[in-house]
Amino acid sequence: MKKYFNRFLLALAVSLAQAASAEDIDLFVGVPSSSTGAPNVLIVLDNTANWNNAFSNEMAALRSVISALPEDKFRVGIMMFTETGGSNSGADGAYVRAALRPMDAANKIAMANLVTSFDKLGDKSNGGKVSLAMQEAYLYFAGATPYAGNKKAKTDFAGNRGVSTAADAVYALPNNALASKDATSYLSPIVSGCGKNYVIYISNGPAQDNSSDITQATTALAGLGGSTTTIPITPSDSQDNVADEWARFMKKSSEQITTYTIDINRTTNRQGLGWTALLQSMARTSDGKYFDVTSTGNQIVDALNAIFSEVQATNSVFASVSLPVSVNAQGTYLNQVFIGMFRPDGDGFPRWYGNLKQYKLGYIGSDLRLLDADGVSAINSNTGFITECARSFWTPTAADSYWGFSARGNCLTGADSSGSNSPDGNIVEKGGQGYLLRASSSRNMLTCGTASGCTSLTSFSTTNNGITATALNAANETERTAMINWARGVDLKDENGNGNVSEMRPSVHGDVVHSRPVAINYGTAGNPNVVAFYGGNDGALRAVVGNRTSALGTHAAGSELWSFMPPEFYGKIKRLYDNNVPISFPGYVGTSTPQPKDYGMDGPVVAYQDESSAWIYATMRRGGRAVYAFNVNTPASPSLKWKRGCPNNFDANGAVVDTSCSDGFSGIGQTWAPPKLLKASGYGNGTAPMLIMGGGYDACEDGDPHTCTDATKGNKVYVLDADSGELLRTFDTQRSVISDVTLVRNSAGQALYGYLADLGGNVYRITMGASAPLQWTMTRIAALGCATAGTCTRNRKFMFAPDIVADGADYVLMLGSGDREKPLLDYDDAAATTNYFFMLRDRPSDSTWLTSEASNCGGNLLCMNSLLGVTTQSAPTTTSLGQKKGWYLQLDATEQVVTSAITVFGDVTFSTHQPRVPTSGVCSGLGETRVYTVNYLTGQGVYHDVVGDGLPPSPVAGMVTLDDGVTTVPFVIGADPSSPLQGSPPINPASVMQPTSRVFWNIEQ
Repeated sequence: MKKYFNRFLLALAVSLAQAASAEDIDLFVGVPSSSTGAPNVLIVLDNTANWNNAFSNEMAALRSVISALPEDKFRVGIMMFTETGGSNSGADGAYVRAALRPMDAANKIAMANLVTSFDKLGDKSNGGKVSLAMQEAYLYFAGATPYAGNKKAKTDFAGNRGVSTAADAVYALPNNALASKDATSYLSPIVSGCGKNYVIYISNGPAQDNSSDITQATTALAGLGGSTTTIPITPSDSQDNVADEWARFMKKSSEQITTYTIDINRTTNRQGLGWTALLQSMARTSDGKYFDVTSTGNQIVDALNAIFSEVQATNSVFASVSLPVSVNAQGTYLNQVFIGMFRPDGDGFPRWYGNLKQYKLGYIGSDLRLLDADGVSAINSNTGFITECARSFWTPTAADSYWGFSARGNCLTGADSSGSNSPDGNIVEKGGQGYLLRASSSRNMLTCGTASGCTSLTSFSTTNNGITATALNAANETERTAMINWARGVDLKDENGNGNVSEMRPSVHGDVVHSRPVAINYGTAGNPNVVAFYGGNDGALRAVVGNRTSALGTHAAGSELWSFMPPEFYGKIKRLYDNNVPISFPGYVGTSTPQPKDYGMDGPVVAYQDESSAWIYATMRRGGRAVYAFNVNTPASPSLKWKRGCPNNFDANGAVVDTSCSDGFSGIGQTWAPPKLLKASGYGNGTAPMLIMGGGYDACEDGDPHTCTDATKGNKVYVLDADSGELLRTFDTQRSVISDVTLVRNSAGQALYGYLADLGGNVYRITMGASAPLQWTMTRIAALGCATAGTCTRNRKFMFAPDIVADGADYVLMLGSGDREKPLLDYDDAAATTNYFFMLRDRPSDSTWLTSEASNCGGNLLCMNSLLGVTTQSAPTTTSLGQKKGWYLQLDATEQVVTSAITVFGDVTFSTHQPRVPTSGVCSGLGETRVYTVNYLTGQGVYHDVVGDGLPPSPVAGMVTLDDGVTTVPFVIGADPSSPLQGSPPINPASVMQPTSRVFWNIEQ
């Protein structure tokens, strides 16, 4: 297994008190904020003769950036190529000119003065040694024996005097690189287990090592256990230089050093292009970034500021990713990536900031990446989230001062942007849709009567007498009016302190935690008109113009067309309005009585579109037990098609009342499962759309252990007419079903089979074929919740639907077990459950396929005994696989699968999460997240730690047409360890075993 363990764990310090119930947001509100430590940034400066032309501007830029760094946020040092003559002796390579030290006020002045003192001729090296410099940088970080850094006149060692006034002042400071000039070991600059490590290599042109230097650097790399396998680059002129192989090793070492490269005044001759390719490879292979700049203007300053902005960042949290499907090309996505976001309140109160932002896919050099509105890489590989200086679509290009009352953000380029919407970077509330919503003077906000009497849309406004003070829990009519206006966005509480209580409030856009945006293109692939639909926990389901820049009628790109407030949320508005009752989480300590977080339209949104119709179906997750269907043929003027479910949610004790439920829906749970659209030859001549959906979630699953009984809600599968909402068929399952149903379709797109899983660890097949829904049959094909096919207290749960590959007569199902709602170690039973990723073979055409397992499993189904245990390190033999009906891959203790799986070119990708054991010196409570890529037939593959950790969104894959309108490429979002949001190409299909038939992707929406 390919796995590189972190040297420094991230922090976790939570109470071990037993929690009564659980939610996935416990991970974000139930742990202390991060303590990351200042990053260590070593600037490696090309001081060969190449620096002559750029010298003045380069030193001015370096001095300017160091002087302007925020105090005590960084530890910065400088390394240069070695010089000859004088009292210099020993090997050639690089030396530490200024050791890494905290950039407090005094040290910043000393470092800036040192840069000012550099002399173009007096500090010039005799030749380029970039591979040896990378070697020396690693040795310094690791506290190892210097190769070339000792025995040099200008090395930062204790007691060094007489170099220059500025240098002497630096060397007199604590934390020298060496104890003496001839010292045989470096004093490692790593002082905090939470501080990350970086190299910024500033290149002034080709500084190619000679052959003996390359040989030395290669030998040293091999001696440390690093791979010397050549990284291919094009052009290949500098391919023999091992600087990029060193960068690869340094990133994978326990020091986890990321390399950034700045290419100043790059040349375009053959040698120059080869050198640029090397610099790009150094950055790419270490998850850094490459910058192409000239020495004129502010480009060097901007590049350095962009790097320092990234390296000081800490992780934020995010929700999910969606791309709109092109109406012209089957399976091809428009190049629009929507990301719903949230940021928990730092004091644990329920009013959270949220937003919807848009990005795109494109190439940075030869690498497919997520880009911002300016075509710049949008991801910070140090945090796994959006980079600090990125600007999303819909965010203004010009800076403003809107957020001056609550300045946040670390973008150091240009003027201070902490109080501005632009760039919005990694700050959830800035820019994006929230920016446009705050700028609007009015909203088309809708609702529909009462939770049990919702038949048509009405205005959510003070003039709607159906919204009573009682329904809102308002004390009187005055408070009723205030609460409605506040929910519409009016800043009645003057959140920004400017005295204006009639403008839109800063927090008008609520958190988008679980609702995955879905988009409909009302135009064409060449001329799209996109509307995005999604829900938030301010209660509202939103429809916004999803175009990047073009308006939809009179509505600007990114603006809200309408929003819908479900009556189920009326009674929850007051808590957000008052914002004084904290959210309950494990280990809460406080004087108030906390309550669980309230949710609105927090579930999946699904869209249907044909030549004449456009409909959406919105669910509520923990917000309620209903599905709302809307006609959105005219995107700005929706109508309610129907509502199905029950008006009453579970109370704080898990009890529920089933009065006023829609006929046939008293067994529905909270609507977590996305309705899946399908057509079948046995219904409506094969052309009438239907919905199939799991029965939802029961609060009994929140207990540890669970308290579910035969009366569990959600242990159903419902089939409905998508147009009328008529209930066509109900199937019973053993436990609640919160995942969607993965469909196997024929060549005409009609459903043949549906596969699903429940929270008891069971897997089912629904056989559809040419029959009407009343004749469809459901078979439990696997019982994997326990060690045997029986029941157990600590059962494995399936929270995501299987991904399916057709392999001859077999359907190969892939899914993993875990309880995403219990992400902390506080839940003893969940933590003690052993989880697996499974591959199951089903052969519906073989009547003996399941009955032959009776002796293994005590019933006509698959169980653990039917499967082969595998590891990722080695592939099982064909014989051993052939004797079983699938395989299982055991995860580590407390590790659980927290996303759906997706299979691309024969490799299946999924992510897991593992809480960290509370230990001293830990920096973050987000646990450890891994992304797995394994062969779907054998389970052999790799996993990597995901930068940023936390709970990632499920992966998305397909074909996307890039901005040139011609290039269509395969992509995956959610398979790159540098970020769950990063776009990247799938593994080269030539390197993996491809499926022999169709892949039925279960792309969650």
